[in-house]
Amino acid sequence: MSKNFNLLLELGCEEIPARFMPGFLSDLKAKAEEKLRRERLAFGQVMTLGTNRRLVLYVEALADSQADLAEEVKGPPADIAFDQAGNPKPAATGFAKSQGIDLKDIVIKPVGNKNYLFAKVEKKGEKTAKLLPALLPEILTSLYQPLAMRWGGLDFKFIRPIHWIVALYGPKVVKFELAGIKTGAKTAGHRFIKATAAGLTIKTADLNGYKAQLAKLGVTVDQNERQLKIKKEVEQAAAASKLKVLIDEALLSEVNFLVENPIAYVGSFDPKFLEVPQDVLITSMKKNQKYFPLLDNTEKLAAKFIVVTNGCHNQGVVEGNQKVLTARLSDARFFFEEDKKLPLKLRVTDLAGVAFFEKLGSIADKTERLEKLAEHLGHHLGLKPEAIARVKKISQLCKADLTTKMVYEFPELQGTMGKEYALIDGEDKVVAQGIFEHYLPRFADDLLPATMEGAAVALADRLDSLVGYFSVGAIPTGSEDPYGLRRAALGIIRILLENKLSLALDEAIGQSYKLYEKIFQEYLFSQGEIGYQDFPKIKKQVLEFIFSRLRPTLIDQGIRYDIADAVLADCTDMSSCSAIAKAVMKAAAEPWFLDIVRSADRIGRIAKDSKRDTVIAEDLVEKEEKELHDLHLKINWETAEAVQGGKWGAALLALAKLTPAVDLFFDKILVMHQDERIKSNRLALLKSLANTYRLIADFGKIVVDGDKK
Repeated sequence: MSKNFNLLLELGCEEIPARFMPGFLSDLKAKAEEKLRRERLAFGQVMTLGTNRRLVLYVEALADSQADLAEEVKGPPADIAFDQAGNPKPAATGFAKSQGIDLKDIVIKPVGNKNYLFAKVEKKGEKTAKLLPALLPEILTSLYQPLAMRWGGLDFKFIRPIHWIVALYGPKVVKFELAGIKTGAKTAGHRFIKATAAGLTIKTADLNGYKAQLAKLGVTVDQNERQLKIKKEVEQAAAASKLKVLIDEALLSEVNFLVENPIAYVGSFDPKFLEVPQDVLITSMKKNQKYFPLLDNTEKLAAKFIVVTNGCHNQGVVEGNQKVLTARLSDARFFFEEDKKLPLKLRVTDLAGVAFFEKLGSIADKTERLEKLAEHLGHHLGLKPEAIARVKKISQLCKADLTTKMVYEFPELQGTMGKEYALIDGEDKVVAQGIFEHYLPRFADDLLPATMEGAAVALADRLDSLVGYFSVGAIPTGSEDPYGLRRAALGIIRILLENKLSLALDEAIGQSYKLYEKIFQEYLFSQGEIGYQDFPKIKKQVLEFIFSRLRPTLIDQGIRYDIADAVLADCTDMSSCSAIAKAVMKAAAEPWFLDIVRSADRIGRIAKDSKRDTVIAEDLVEKEEKELHDLHLKINWETAEAVQGGKWGAALLALAKLTPAVDLFFDKILVMHQDERIKSNRLALLKSLANTYRLIADFGKIVVDGDKK
C-alpha cells in the first residue's frame, strides 16, 4: 500500500541580503510547484520559510510515486506508413519501435481528411524517492538570482556560499550533492547557540517538529511568525517607555530578514538633535541603522529609538548603538546647517550641472520646461492668477534641493527637504507644500497632492519625463522600467481621476513636446544626429502607454473589459473616459443598448473606407436616406450638447433614437449603388453617423452574447 510523505528541503548558506529574501521564497514556492506538477507528482500544501541564512521548502503529503501516464501519440500519415497492400513501411515500424509497442497495437484514425497512425502509450509512474535526487537540485538551481557568485574552484554559482543542505522525504535523506555539499539531516542553529550533533539532527520531515527544534536552537524560521514577534517586541518596548513606535512596513520586512531571533532594546540620543527636521532624523535611523523611531503622544519624534538585535541578550549592546547613531545624526545636523546657508532660489543655477538624461539636457533645462508646462496646465485646470503665480514659483524651486548635501546623502528626502528649506527661506507655505507634493504619488497607495498648485506641477513633471524619454527611445520593455515611467503614468492617472480633473492629454503632450524643441535643436543638430522621433508617433506612443494603465484601473472599478476597450479607443481626457465607461456600463443593462451596439458596429464596418463624411443633401434620392439624414442632424446636435455637458447617459439615450431609422435604412437602401455619386454620398452619411457614435465609444469593441460583432 502506497504512503505519502512530507518533503523538507533546507539550504543553509551565508547571509543573503534581506531585500532579496521575499523574492527568493516566492520563487522557490513557484518553481517547486511547477516542477512537481511537471513530474506528475501529487502534493498537498507547499510552503516556503526562511531567514537570511536558510531557504526552506516544505511540501505536505507528497505522493510516493508519479501518476501513471496514458496518452495517445500521433504518428505519421497512414499512406506513408503502409503500402497499398497494407504492409508496413519503415515509417510504421520506426514509429512502433519509438513508442515501445507492437505493430498490431497501432491504431489508424482520421484527422481532417487524412488518416494517421496513433499509439496508445502507457507508462507506469516512477517512485518519488527515485526522482527527488535529480528534481531537488533542479529546483534550487532554477531560482532567479539578482546577484550570483562563484567560490573556491567550483563552476557552480549561487547568491551566497552554501554550507549545508537538509533533504528529507519522510524520515529518509534524499541523497544528492550541490556545490560540493552533500545532503544530510543536520541543520545549523543560531550563530550564538552551541548545540550537540544530536540536537542538530532532524529525524523526519515534519514541519511543526522542525520549527520547534530550530526554536530550541535560537531560530524562528517562519518569517511570518518572526515578523509578528518583531512587531510585538518593538510595541512592548515602546509601551514600556510610554511612547509609540513608528513601524514602516518596508523596514519591518527588512529587519525580519536580518535576524533569526529578534530581541528589541530601547536606546536614546541627545535631544539637541531634535532641532533637525523630523523626517531627516527618521530617515537616518531607518536607512543607516535599521532602527524604529519612537513618537510621543503628540506624534512628535522622541529622543529615543528601538534596535532589534539578532539574539543578543546583553543590554550593553544599546550603548554601542547609541554611539553609532550619534555619529550619524551629527552628520545629518552638519548637512542641515550647511544647506541652510544658501537659499533655494540661489541653488537653481547650480541645476545646470545636474544631468537629467543623455540627450535631454540638464535638470535646469527640465526646470525651465516645467515652469512653462505647469503654467499651461494650470490655466487648463482653471487655476486663478495668484495660484498660477505659485505654480511658476514651485516649478522654479522644486528641483533645487537636489544640489543640497542632505539630499545627496539621502536621495529619498528630495522634495521633503525642498519644503523644509523653502519654509526656512520664508517662501509662501503653499509654494513650500507644492515643492514636496510635486513628487506625489511616489508609489502605489501613496498620498496625492493636496493643493491644485502641487497637482499641476506633479502632472507637468511626469508628462515632461514621459515625452522626453519616449522621444529618445528610452521606452520600458517587458518588466524593465529603469526610469520609473510606468509609475509616472500611474501617478497621472491617480491625480486626474481621484481629483476629478479634466485635462486633454493629447494637447498637453503636444505642449510638452514643443518645449523640448530647444533641446532637440541644440543637441541633435549640433551633433549631426537624427535620434528624436516625429511628434505624431511620440504622441500616439505616450497616449497608448498612459491609457493602457488606465484600462486595469477601470476594470478594478467593475467596468467590463470590452466596455473599457470601447471607451478608451478614442480617449484623451481621462476623467471623461472614466465617467463614460461608468455610463456605458450602466446602460449595458438596458434593452435598447444592444441595438446601439449593433447599429454602430454595422455602420462603422461599412463606412470605414469612406473618404468623406460630408453629406450632399441634393444627392439623397430615397425617402429612407433623407429621413435618416434629417434625424441624424438633430441627434448629432443633441448628442454633442450632452457630451459637452458631461451628460453621458443622456448622450446614450440620444443615440438610441437613431436605431429605428438605421434599421429601416439598411432594409430599404442599397448602399453600394451602381451610381458612384449616390454610393459615395450614402457612405458619407454612414461615416458621419459613425463619427457621432464615436463621440461616446467604439461600440464595435463591445461583445454581444459572447461573440464580438
